[in-house]
Amino acid sequence: MGRKNRDLSYLKPFCFYCDKTFKNEVYLHQHQKAKHFTCQRCFKKFSSCDSLKNHVESAHHEILTKIPNATGDRSDIKNKIFGMQGVPRVEIEKRIRKGAEEYWTKILSAQYQQRRKEIKQRIKQIKIVTKQDNLQEIRQDNEQEAINQYEYNPEAKPISFDLDFDQLPKQ
Repeated sequence: MGRKNRDLSYLKPFCFYCDKTFKNEVYLHQHQKAKHFTCQRCFKKFSSCDSLKNHVESAHHEILTKIPNATGDRSDIKNKIFGMQGVPRVEIEKRIRKGAEEYWTKILSAQYQQRRKEIKQRIKQIKIVTKQDNLQEIRQDNEQEAINQYEYNPEAKPISFDLDFDQLPKQ
């Protein structure tokens, strides 16, 4: 048996702003530049949040209050994140714990399903064997009844034949 493919995506680099997982940090940097550190007015790309913030203030005379395309509570401009650097350790640990929990739940669920399937098969086999035994007992009972039916019973009512010979066909 070969080794099973395991989903270890929770150990790979991920974007803090949108939770997307990447093969390596190079792709993560490209993603952050394209999605989160791009100026919404002139579409210029920057390598960090601070660079984007400085650009927006100097070129467009606006104040950047949140990271573009970031989910909910992760859009804060105060986070100094570049790739995986600067991501709060709590978030990384939470992601690892959640991923490991999902993985083991899946594994244990699969084992539980396999055991349940085996138990169902055993029950089915037991039912078949029991049914065959019951049929055999019924056959034996029927054979015994048939034998008992033809045994001599002195208390049984004698069979009487009331034949009217006049009604028989003549030859």
